[in-house]
Amino acid sequence: MNKLELFDGGFPLATETLDFLQGQSYMAAGLTALGGSETYILSGAVTQGSNVTNGTIVYKGEILPFTGGPIQSNVTIIETKEEVTYQTDADGDGLGDEKSAYVRRRAEFGNSGVETFSFSELKPFIQGVANQMFTTFFKDVRLPYVGAIEDIPEGWELCEILSGHFPVIYDPTNSDYNLIGKTGGSNSRVLTQAQMPAHNHTGTTATAGSHSHTGNTTTAGSHTHSGSTSSGGNHRHTGSTSYNGSHTHGIKNDYHRTPRHTDTSVGEWGGHNAGIDQYIQTQSAGNHSHSFTSNYAGTHSHTISTSSAGNHTHSVNTNVTGNHNHSFTTQSRGGNQAFDNRPRYKVIALIKYVGFSTDS
Repeated sequence: MNKLELFDGGFPLATETLDFLQGQSYMAAGLTALGGSETYILSGAVTQGSNVTNGTIVYKGEILPFTGGPIQSNVTIIETKEEVTYQTDADGDGLGDEKSAYVRRRAEFGNSGVETFSFSELKPFIQGVANQMFTTFFKDVRLPYVGAIEDIPEGWELCEILSGHFPVIYDPTNSDYNLIGKTGGSNSRVLTQAQMPAHNHTGTTATAGSHSHTGNTTTAGSHTHSGSTSSGGNHRHTGSTSYNGSHTHGIKNDYHRTPRHTDTSVGEWGGHNAGIDQYIQTQSAGNHSHSFTSNYAGTHSHTISTSSAGNHTHSVNTNVTGNHNHSFTTQSRGGNQAFDNRPRYKVIALIKYVGFSTDS
């Protein structure tokens, strides 16, 4: 950086020296471009209620002191000039010529100066710097924000492009993610049968101890049943016979004798030879019956056959002793409702830089 060194002993002041000093002033003025604009607050000029403090501003690249006071809508540039007497006498009046040497400029509220502009144009230096930096380096950049919506910093606004979506990284090799701004997916989903894993259900029922089952059998049409009975040891059968019509039975006659002689030694009764048993015939017309009892010693069996014409049923009862099981098929279950398809989430905002407003 250039600098001017002065020492005691009569420094030779010349126009070169003045040019050097003025060049340094221009260099300092060049730094005002760091503010991002030609007009801004360099320091001070803080708004406190209805007043603004003193400070330093940059107006069209020129550094000026600012005189504060009650806030007004406009700021004006006040310019004063101080003249000095030169040694030359160009007008020939015998006196040195008066020429302007010191031009002083300052800014204050009002409209009476040489130039006037709106107070709203004065933004803090950091805003000017930030405006230029973010405009240059943060174009189309979205930053996460977790503060209150009403507290979003000036110059920034909500970015709506990702509202309600999870971000995913761009991937040119994946057809789902190969286009910036492409959307997809859903908050919830209902699985179809084809999307469920292949599976089945099996199971058994078990019970401990004896139990029984009851039920009915039924058949349509005539059918027969055959079987046999078996018995060990003596037993008897009782019953009766019945017969319609006439029939005869032979009966032994040894009680009714007719004597033919007075000599009882002859043994003849009723005209018959004595000592000879006689039989008589009985005859009966009409229905009658006889009761009988049969006895049989020893084991024997009887075979029977039943026949039935037409539909009929049989009641059955089964008994099983011990544990057993039954195979079964499960019934259909499920409500076909949608499930949450999202990972655990927390809401944040994305903001983008849009620059500072010049409005008051």
